[in-house]
Amino acid sequence: MDDGTTGAAELDADGATLLYGLWDCHVHPGEAFYAPGGAWFFQSTAERTIRAGRNLADAVAAGVTGVRCLDEADGIDLAWGRAFAAGEAVGPRLRGAGRAIRTTGGHGTFHPRRAVGTGDMHVADGPDAMARAVRSEVERGAHWIKVMLTGGLASEHETVDGQQLSDDELRAVVGTATQRGVPVAAHCGGARAAERFAALGGRSIEHGYALDEAAVAAMAAAGTWLVPTIGVTHDDAFIASGDGEGWPAHSLARARAVRDRHAASLALARAAGVRIAVGADLNPVADRLHRELALLEAAGMSRLEVLHAATVGGRELNGFGGASAPVPGSAADLLIVAGDPLRDPEVLARPRHVVVAGRRLAGSAA
Repeated sequence: MDDGTTGAAELDADGATLLYGLWDCHVHPGEAFYAPGGAWFFQSTAERTIRAGRNLADAVAAGVTGVRCLDEADGIDLAWGRAFAAGEAVGPRLRGAGRAIRTTGGHGTFHPRRAVGTGDMHVADGPDAMARAVRSEVERGAHWIKVMLTGGLASEHETVDGQQLSDDELRAVVGTATQRGVPVAAHCGGARAAERFAALGGRSIEHGYALDEAAVAAMAAAGTWLVPTIGVTHDDAFIASGDGEGWPAHSLARARAVRDRHAASLALARAAGVRIAVGADLNPVADRLHRELALLEAAGMSRLEVLHAATVGGRELNGFGGASAPVPGSAADLLIVAGDPLRDPEVLARPRHVVVAGRRLAGSAA
């Protein structure tokens, strides 16, 4: 195993458990939407870049060996991903979407507030503009395309299942991305929108607040994944008392109102055989991913299911099915933890060794 400096190295794993590294498949590492006083709206690209890099380095120390960024300003995620891959900075494997795509007035707008120091999402209306936005991110090196297909929690004038793209616009997004060999992730709360997306070949549904039997059947048949981000509606410490975190009243009310339906959607997806990966959608990544694991278990997933979704699920969703297997000669993503995570999941957050792409990058033991 490569220690990143002197070549082959041996790691002490006596009495420890060896497992695949954790993936957070829905991150925005530079985001701080609800910072006090709206400070986030005035930050510069440089400030956001620093926040993102620190966030991602801290995630590695907590056992996160892979992340998928689904909307980040000004190519920050793509630049950090290249730096991590080249060994120029400490960070996880990173698959990024660059800037997400939304319609005018679609999910992601905070009108009349807007970020003045960094770039916004692509705002596109009509199939030609949607196709152009996809091609723009592919040109910049995006590994994924992210589209805001329905409303959600953040924006004031929307519902979680209200569709925001026309059929032609959605076909343009998925068709153009597929033509270029890039998968599409959809912010999607509604059942009918999820059905449309799956039928067109969309790769993953994010959130899935209000799915039904027909939607999950379509997803299972098409191989469309679900990343449920259950914490954004279920974390009482973060949501029910979320006023201290700066969440606006409409977001708090909507999160509480959709909570039970969100859990039911996850149960339906599991029953239908939809593949599930883990994403927290909240910062800091290190803390929030581990909290997400606990909340998924509380929502009905078995501990083994959760661990599988957070390790193998993340690798497969992001195209690393066999690329980082723990076999000789492989550039493996591994955790070595002092204990059995099936008995005590908290050991995952205190790894003895964290190995990313075959290099030991963090851990409590040298």
